[in-house]
Amino acid sequence: MKKPLTTAQKGIVLLGLLVLTLGLANLARAIAALWYNATLPATTTVPLTYLAAMAGCWGVLFVAAAVGLMRFRSWSRRGTLIAVTLYQTHVWINHALFDANEYARQTQPRDMALSLLLLTIIWGTLSLPRIQEVFKT
Repeated sequence: MKKPLTTAQKGIVLLGLLVLTLGLANLARAIAALWYNATLPATTTVPLTYLAAMAGCWGVLFVAAAVGLMRFRSWSRRGTLIAVTLYQTHVWINHALFDANEYARQTQPRDMALSLLLLTIIWGTLSLPRIQEVFKT
């Protein structure tokens, strides 16, 4: 019989589900971008194939990180911290390069709040001593 999960392990599983959701959402974005690229005329400021490739890469990385978190793999804590931080950096580089209209610029404060919230949740949770201890065993 398996031991019940500790409170820290339950928190990690919940965080893993959040990261999994982020991964699956990115994979869905990749599929949508490829579909739009094949069916609609190209009128975007950024190539849809670029968006599909980036979303696909992030999706695969986040799904892998989520699986690692939920299996309490030692590499997954650091990998998740790196992946989420680089992802948010990439998001803001895309904003700087590709936001082409006033609406996109108007949503930046909301997007910044969501970015900070995600980073706070991930870094805050994975930096807790009792969470770090789970990955050391």
